[in-house]
This record gives sequence, C-alpha cells and structure tokens, in this order.
Amino acid sequence: MERITFMKQNYIVYTGSYAAAEEAGIHGYRLTRGEGGEPRLTEAFAAAGVSNPSYLAVSSDGRFLYSVMEDMTYEGRSGGGVAAFRIHSDSLTLLNTRGTEGTLPCHLLPDEKRGFLYAANYMSGSVSMFRLNADGSVGELCDLKQHYGHGPNEERQEGPHVHYVGYSADEAGLWCADLGIDRIRYYRIDEENGKLVPDEKHDMIFPEGTGPRHFVLNRERRELMYVVSELSSELFVMECGAEENRILQRVSTLPESMENNTCAAVHLSEDGRYLCASNRGHDSIAVYAVDAGTGLLTLAGRAGTKGKTPRDFCLCGDILLSANQDSHTITMLHFDEENGTITDMNREISCASPVCLVGVPEP
Repeated sequence: MERITFMKQNYIVYTGSYAAAEEAGIHGYRLTRGEGGEPRLTEAFAAAGVSNPSYLAVSSDGRFLYSVMEDMTYEGRSGGGVAAFRIHSDSLTLLNTRGTEGTLPCHLLPDEKRGFLYAANYMSGSVSMFRLNADGSVGELCDLKQHYGHGPNEERQEGPHVHYVGYSADEAGLWCADLGIDRIRYYRIDEENGKLVPDEKHDMIFPEGTGPRHFVLNRERRELMYVVSELSSELFVMECGAEENRILQRVSTLPESMENNTCAAVHLSEDGRYLCASNRGHDSIAVYAVDAGTGLLTLAGRAGTKGKTPRDFCLCGDILLSANQDSHTITMLHFDEENGTITDMNREISCASPVCLVGVPEP
C-alpha cells in the first residue's frame, strides 16, 4: 500500500467565487493537521461587500488581499472593478474599490515593488494599471491598454479576451495572455510615468484557435514559460529569448479519445519538478514531469478531481485542493511530491461556485 506522508506546514487558503455583493463571496479556510497528522480544511471566515470576486491575489507580506469584481458595469459605468482588503486573522476589512474601465476583469497582479496593480479585463480585451497606495488601498487608474483583433473560433474569439497578466523573466515587463487573438502581448513597465509601453517584437504568437489562457515560468530557467491553452486543451513550452520567442514543445492535456474540454489553471509544484493543469469537461488534473535540464514535459499521469469543472486548484505541499465550480465543492487530493501521482482522499467541503484558490503558508 502506498505510504502517504502529510504536509509539514499549515496554510490559509483564500477562495474567490461568483456571488452578489451582499453574499459571502470570499472565503478563508485553514488547512491544518489533525489527529495522526492528517490534513483538515475548516472555514475561518467569509467576507461579503463586493460582487463576483472571482480572482484573488495576496500581497507578498500577507497583509492585503486584492480581488477582481467580474462585472459588466461599475457604479453605473461600463466596466468591472478591483477591490482591496486588509487581512486579519479571522476576517477581512474592505479598504476600497476602483473601476477598471474594462468589462469582466478576471485576473489581477499586485506589483508592490513599484506600487502598481494590474488587471486583465476578459470581455473587453484590455489591461488596466492602477497605482497602489501606501495603506494597501487601490489608487487611481493610470493606464488602460486596449487589444484588437480576433481568432478563428467565432464563438470564443470574436474579439480580444485578456485572461492573465504576469511578469516577464526579468520582471521589467508584463506578458498579457489574450485568448481571443492567440497571442501573449508584452508591455514594458514604465515606473516613472505609470504606463505600460507595448513592445511587439517580444509578443508571443500561438497557433490559431488554441486560446492561450494562463502561464507560469520555470522555477530555475526563467526564460522558459509554460502556457495552458483553453480552447485546444494543450500545454506549450515557450522559450522567451532576447531576439525571438519560440515554441519548444506542444502537448495535449487529454487522453486521445476525449473531446468537449477546456483547460483552466496551470501551476508548478513547490519544488518545480512537476507541472499540473486542470481540465474542465474531463474534470481532471494532468501532471507532467519537468526535465531538470531541458525544462521539457513528460506526462506523469492524470487524476479525476471528484468534482465538476475544476476552474482552479492550488498545491499546498503534498495537498492539492481543487475548486470545482459547477459541483460547488472544494475537494482534497494527496499529491506525491516524489513521483507526481495524485490520490483521492475522499474529502470535500461545500462552497458555492469556487473559481480561485490561493494558498498562503502560515508563519
């Protein structure tokens, strides 16, 4: 029988969801060890006050939480919003909200070093840039970059759809994944003027209809990027060079016979040895071993999430939590950090429409 060794650390897990402003849309859970060292997930608090807080980010010092407001309007104007909260041990305090001037914001990234916050606006296909105040609240909107174009998928790519913003390898710029135009656009961060400066020669162009959604960078070789494509259910290994970007590898996340699937999240294990991606439709996590030398991927296996539509998941050491949006559950799975296998632990909790999980180690 497989020997299971449980996590050595406790975590706070923040969960974003779709909910009305008067409902508890953000939940905080404690992932702790119970009797015999087995993990337990218990709710610590729930917070209302903002609508559709579907994606969350926590500041590096753990003091502030930022949320999108994935809406079509904000205070009577077109566009969604972003919100800032102060984190307490058993609650959140809303600091303020700001309008993104782009519709359905679905991802955000705090840049505490430079004092900015970036948001990806899915429906309108734009990127918002805000100043961050010293007290953690969101300041003025200082830039808005609109994307243009479309892809061959008439239903999903009728226009630009920015889904994710993340740092370049040197953190001097942002790469912004646009599912609608099969491209990851690059912007240099102009700290002095509070602007995003486009630099098209660093853009990444993907095969038509693939729909790049999210990405992560290799832990050791930061010039290697792993991109999950929502529409084609694939992973791309990209080499991001000074002169050009190129595709090194392209692998499916699905068994050969599977159809009617869209990919969602992609994450690396804490040691960077394994890459995981979630399948919605197949309702599984695909796991790949990352070659220590080349960074290329080899399939290690797939495991069901025991829930419907795994929109996001997080790895807390050897525990994998899956946010199953359409079954309204968070399931707990064991992730073997040595060989990348995932084992069902037959544990779940109820949570209405969970779509984002952020695990933060407790001090």
